Amino acid sequence: MRPLAGPAMMLVLVGGYLIFRLTSDEDAPSRDFTALEFAGADADHTGSCYSLDTVLIANRIGSTAVRTWTSTHEDAWTLLVDDIIQGTGGPVRDFQKFTFEKHSVQIRLTSVDASKGHPTDVGKNIDWLIDGPRARSSTPIDRCLEPGAAGYRFTPRR
Repeated sequence: MRPLAGPAMMLVLVGGYLIFRLTSDEDAPSRDFTALEFAGADADHTGSCYSLDTVLIANRIGSTAVRTWTSTHEDAWTLLVDDIIQGTGGPVRDFQKFTFEKHSVQIRLTSVDASKGHPTDVGKNIDWLIDGPRARSSTPIDRCLEPGAAGYRFTPRR
Protein backbone atom coordinates (compact mmCIF):
# COMPACT_ATOMS: atom_id res chain seq x y z
CA MET A 1 0.00 0.00 0.00
CA ARG A 2 1.38 3.34 -1.01
CA PRO A 3 1.27 6.28 1.49
CA LEU A 4 -1.04 9.21 0.82
CA ALA A 5 0.71 12.11 -0.84
CA GLY A 6 0.04 15.73 -1.74
CA PRO A 7 -3.62 16.58 -2.32
CA ALA A 8 -4.96 13.34 -0.85
CA MET A 9 -3.11 13.95 2.45
CA MET A 10 -4.37 17.54 2.54
CA LEU A 11 -7.93 16.33 1.98
CA VAL A 12 -7.63 13.89 4.90
CA LEU A 13 -6.25 16.63 7.19
CA VAL A 14 -8.91 19.19 6.24
CA GLY A 15 -11.68 16.59 6.52
CA GLY A 16 -10.47 15.53 9.98
CA TYR A 17 -10.31 19.13 11.15
CA LEU A 18 -13.82 19.87 9.86
CA ILE A 19 -15.24 16.78 11.56
CA PHE A 20 -13.56 17.79 14.82
CA ARG A 21 -14.88 21.39 14.62
CA LEU A 22 -18.41 20.35 13.68
CA THR A 23 -18.71 17.74 16.42
CA SER A 24 -17.08 19.68 19.28
CA ASP A 25 -18.78 22.43 21.22
CA GLU A 26 -16.70 25.22 22.64
CA ASP A 27 -17.76 26.11 26.14
CA ALA A 28 -18.91 29.73 26.29
CA PRO A 29 -21.60 31.74 28.06
CA SER A 30 -24.93 32.22 26.34
CA ARG A 31 -25.85 35.42 24.53
CA ASP A 32 -28.36 36.05 27.35
CA PHE A 33 -25.41 36.20 29.76
CA THR A 34 -23.02 38.34 27.68
CA ALA A 35 -25.74 40.81 26.62
CA LEU A 36 -26.27 41.88 30.24
CA GLU A 37 -24.87 45.19 31.49
CA PHE A 38 -21.37 45.10 32.95
CA ALA A 39 -21.36 46.54 36.50
CA GLY A 40 -19.00 49.26 37.69
CA ALA A 41 -16.48 49.11 40.52
CA ASP A 42 -18.41 51.31 42.96
CA ALA A 43 -20.10 49.97 46.08
CA ASP A 44 -23.54 50.19 44.44
CA HIS A 45 -22.38 48.28 41.34
CA THR A 46 -23.74 51.04 39.11
CA GLY A 47 -24.14 49.82 35.55
CA SER A 48 -21.40 50.83 33.13
CA CYS A 49 -23.82 51.35 30.20
CA TYR A 50 -21.98 48.64 28.23
CA SER A 51 -22.86 44.99 27.84
CA LEU A 52 -20.27 42.39 28.72
CA ASP A 53 -20.06 41.58 24.98
CA THR A 54 -19.17 45.18 24.16
CA VAL A 55 -16.57 45.32 26.94
CA LEU A 56 -14.88 42.12 25.78
CA ILE A 57 -14.93 43.03 22.08
CA ALA A 58 -13.54 46.52 22.74
CA ASN A 59 -10.66 45.01 24.71
CA ARG A 60 -9.79 42.33 22.17
CA ILE A 61 -8.70 44.57 19.30
CA GLY A 62 -5.31 43.41 18.01
CA SER A 63 -4.93 40.58 20.52
CA THR A 64 -3.41 37.26 19.56
CA ALA A 65 -4.10 35.69 22.95
CA VAL A 66 -6.12 32.49 23.24
CA ARG A 67 -9.42 32.95 25.08
CA THR A 68 -11.02 30.04 26.91
CA TRP A 69 -14.29 30.08 28.83
CA THR A 70 -15.08 27.71 31.72
CA SER A 71 -18.05 27.57 34.06
CA THR A 72 -18.93 26.02 37.39
CA HIS A 73 -22.61 26.88 36.94
CA GLU A 74 -24.89 28.80 34.58
CA ASP A 75 -24.51 32.18 36.32
CA ALA A 76 -20.71 32.22 36.71
CA TRP A 77 -18.14 32.10 33.93
CA THR A 78 -14.36 32.44 33.93
CA LEU A 79 -12.48 33.81 30.94
CA LEU A 80 -8.82 32.88 30.61
CA VAL A 81 -6.86 35.14 28.26
CA ASP A 82 -3.60 33.28 27.66
CA ASP A 83 -0.59 34.23 25.55
CA ILE A 84 3.10 33.47 25.16
CA ILE A 85 5.36 36.51 24.90
CA GLN A 86 9.08 36.82 24.33
CA GLY A 87 10.77 37.61 27.63
CA THR A 88 14.41 38.43 28.29
CA GLY A 89 15.13 34.77 29.09
CA GLY A 90 12.93 33.28 26.37
CA PRO A 91 9.19 32.65 25.98
CA VAL A 92 7.03 33.55 29.00
CA ARG A 93 3.40 32.73 29.71
CA ASP A 94 1.26 35.89 30.04
CA PHE A 95 -2.29 35.38 31.30
CA GLN A 96 -5.31 37.02 32.89
CA LYS A 97 -8.24 35.09 34.36
CA PHE A 98 -11.50 36.98 34.91
CA THR A 99 -14.49 35.50 36.76
CA PHE A 100 -17.86 37.05 35.90
CA GLU A 101 -21.10 36.39 37.78
CA LYS A 102 -24.67 37.25 36.95
CA HIS A 103 -26.47 39.32 39.59
CA SER A 104 -30.05 40.11 38.54
CA VAL A 105 -29.70 42.08 35.27
CA GLN A 106 -25.97 42.75 35.55
CA ILE A 107 -22.69 40.97 35.14
CA ARG A 108 -20.11 41.62 37.86
CA LEU A 109 -16.41 40.92 37.75
CA THR A 110 -15.85 39.04 40.99
CA SER A 111 -12.22 37.92 40.84
CA VAL A 112 -9.05 38.31 38.81
CA ASP A 113 -5.95 36.16 38.67
CA ALA A 114 -3.02 37.13 36.45
CA SER A 115 0.62 36.63 35.69
CA LYS A 116 3.22 39.03 37.01
CA GLY A 117 2.82 42.53 35.62
CA HIS A 118 -0.99 42.54 35.51
CA PRO A 119 -3.10 43.96 38.34
CA THR A 120 -5.35 41.53 40.19
CA ASP A 121 -7.41 44.19 41.98
CA VAL A 122 -11.03 43.78 40.83
CA GLY A 123 -11.77 47.53 40.86
CA LYS A 124 -8.71 48.40 38.76
CA ASN A 125 -9.61 45.69 36.26
CA ILE A 126 -13.20 46.90 35.98
CA ASP A 127 -11.95 50.42 35.26
CA TRP A 128 -9.46 49.07 32.71
CA LEU A 129 -12.12 46.92 31.01
CA ILE A 130 -14.55 49.84 30.80
CA ASP A 131 -11.87 52.11 29.32
CA GLY A 132 -11.93 49.96 26.15
CA PRO A 133 -15.48 50.76 25.03
CA ARG A 134 -15.24 54.34 26.35
CA ALA A 135 -12.13 55.03 24.26
CA ARG A 136 -13.76 53.58 21.14
CA SER A 137 -17.10 55.35 21.68
CA SER A 138 -18.80 51.95 21.61
CA THR A 139 -22.57 51.78 21.48
CA PRO A 140 -24.06 51.72 24.97
CA ILE A 141 -26.98 49.53 26.04
CA ASP A 142 -30.49 50.86 25.29
CA ARG A 143 -31.07 52.36 28.73
CA CYS A 144 -28.08 54.66 28.25
CA LEU A 145 -29.23 55.98 24.87
CA GLU A 146 -31.90 58.06 26.61
CA PRO A 147 -31.17 61.73 27.45
CA GLY A 148 -29.86 62.12 31.00
CA ALA A 149 -28.85 58.47 31.31
CA ALA A 150 -26.09 57.78 33.79
CA GLY A 151 -23.64 54.98 34.32
CA TYR A 152 -20.39 54.16 36.06
CA ARG A 153 -17.72 56.33 34.36
CA PHE A 154 -20.12 56.73 31.41
CA THR A 155 -19.98 59.88 29.28
CA PRO A 156 -23.15 60.32 27.21
CA ARG A 157 -22.77 61.10 23.51
CA ARG A 158 -23.58 64.63 22.42
